[in-house]
Amino acid sequence: LSAEPGVAHDLQRMGFNLTAFANNHTLNYGEEGCLETLRVLDKMDFICAGAGRNLAEARAPAYLEVPAGRVGLVASASTFAVGQRAGPQGPDTPGRPGLNPQRFDTLYVVNQAHMDAVRRLAEQTGVEKWRQWREWMGFGHPPKREGEFILAERSFVVGEKFEIRTEAHEGDLNGNTASVHQAREMSDLTLASIHAHEPKNERWEPADFIVQFAHASIDAGADMFIGHGPHLLRGLKIYKGKPIFYSVGNFIFQYEYMPRMPGDDYETLKADQNLSVPGVMKHLSKDHTQSFPADRLYWETVLPLVTFEDRQLKEIRLYPVSLGFGKAWPERGTPGLADERTGREILEWMAKLSAPLGTEIVIRDGVGHVRL
Repeated sequence: LSAEPGVAHDLQRMGFNLTAFANNHTLNYGEEGCLETLRVLDKMDFICAGAGRNLAEARAPAYLEVPAGRVGLVASASTFAVGQRAGPQGPDTPGRPGLNPQRFDTLYVVNQAHMDAVRRLAEQTGVEKWRQWREWMGFGHPPKREGEFILAERSFVVGEKFEIRTEAHEGDLNGNTASVHQAREMSDLTLASIHAHEPKNERWEPADFIVQFAHASIDAGADMFIGHGPHLLRGLKIYKGKPIFYSVGNFIFQYEYMPRMPGDDYETLKADQNLSVPGVMKHLSKDHTQSFPADRLYWETVLPLVTFEDRQLKEIRLYPVSLGFGKAWPERGTPGLADERTGREILEWMAKLSAPLGTEIVIRDGVGHVRL
């Protein structure tokens, strides 16, 4: 994904003044593209968190000064490609540019019969022998948990029911919560965010590690936790008097308008190199019959208006927003207040997502009011 620098000016004119740059597109144009973006934002005084010349910079809080006080933001991402995370500085090395990671471990829970089958598969194909050799050479790691078995870098354990569990990477969790704690001491309002696509069972349910990270961030001093990345809404939870938005969905969704895209993306998407970007998008969605254009969940969201007084949460109002699902390309992707019918449907969906988290949303005069 890319945009001309003028788009950042447009965002500032819309009222955006603090942004998170940790996401799976941070290094679409390599390290230099990441650093150039940071330079452009810095020249514009557009405060940015989540990426930097090394891990210390990427993980550091960013601060915004407003008349009401100082706002601190720690931004991270769990969804990213190999090589995108920032590297730490060493005693004689400068570190590596990239994003602030919040990695996670995935556990595949199966019954004993399936575990036996997994072991046989690994042993009879030679995969387990290869894994043990890599561990002996120091390139691999032994299982972390009792009874854990690793096949093709995936961890299996025996449990009572089939499921996928995730756990936050301990080192990243400690590093990010330490940064949140620092921001708490240095700001009047502290925000923590994560760009995370990963679901649990349904795509609108946050993975276990996201819940773990959100709670840990609040415990470390964050006044609000904001998730984004899956392109759709996830529920709202009030945890210890602080709001956790597991995903605020899409607000501006104009990926179809890119003037150009990296050449290797054509190979990834199995698209003809001679296609224009709109042509690639039509190919990806099979002429708008699947993927993003075919699912309204990606084109509807809420705009939260959250009020704090002396760090105490006072009010949350949710305004329903439509991005023009089903409209032609020039008309979709730009946010606007939803019409009455669509707005009610959006708020009812948000209320349904939030109810299992213990949050009640009352719809009144076209606005969602969170009962605190």
